[in-house]
Amino acid sequence: MIRQSTTITAILMMSLALVGCTLTRGSAIVIGAVRQPIDPAQVRLYVDLPAHYEKVALLTADSRNDFASQQNLTDAAIERVKKEAAKLGANGILIDGVGNYEIGASGAIVALNRTSAIGVAGVRTGKQVSGVAILVP
Repeated sequence: MIRQSTTITAILMMSLALVGCTLTRGSAIVIGAVRQPIDPAQVRLYVDLPAHYEKVALLTADSRNDFASQQNLTDAAIERVKKEAAKLGANGILIDGVGNYEIGASGAIVALNRTSAIGVAGVRTGKQVSGVAILVP
């Protein structure tokens, strides 16, 4: 009984550790002049073109976590795309897409004893953001 209890506790602790681990990736294709990096907090999001701007790069970012909400995944992807823009000295991002994508399915089965087991399964989802890094004077 103690071993079974220890196994369940270990599974729960590993699951809780994974809950906070949102993975993000980002990339940039430079199409304009790169400047000195800035603080990502200075990067603004745009859905309409500002009156004057320079294009700096095409950006994409994604985030994934089996247990995060769709809003948390969106927030993480936006933060990652801001970091990518800030590295290039861009102070704005013209957002042209936010979408969902499925990564696959995951699960685990743990044998409790010779006749019983528990299992957990779910669809793995993520969010993707794309846009153009811009410099707004």
